[in-house]
Amino acid sequence: MAIFCLPHISSFAYFQIEPDNFVQEVQRFFAVNFKEEPQVRKLYVTAFSSTLEETDDTPCLTANGYNLCTHNQENVVACNFLPFGTKIKFPELDPDQVYIVVDRMHERYNSRIDIWKKSQSAARTFGIKYLTVEIYK
Repeated sequence: MAIFCLPHISSFAYFQIEPDNFVQEVQRFFAVNFKEEPQVRKLYVTAFSSTLEETDDTPCLTANGYNLCTHNQENVVACNFLPFGTKIKFPELDPDQVYIVVDRMHERYNSRIDIWKKSQSAARTFGIKYLTVEIYK
């Protein structure tokens, strides 16, 4: 002889999933467990500033319309082989600084990245470096 018990109806409310919390938990799971791995390369990196000698006749405007002089932040780069808006890092320079591609270089520099500097002397001091580059698409 078997005896069956049904759970109390009130205990069901304890196990209900709230939709907002469920969605947040799923988003948090994917953000933590499936972070995008960067593409890592070794490339030559140079620097430039907003001077007429180094740019065209609009030294403050980049190829995608970003105004370097207005924003005045050294967190942008010029690069021919990555799309505008691509985020990159240079772990050997500053592992926490994120740079964004907003400009293009002369067509002869198809495998180089150019970091914008506020002054021409800072760009010259930077020189040319062979660095590890992390590319986040």
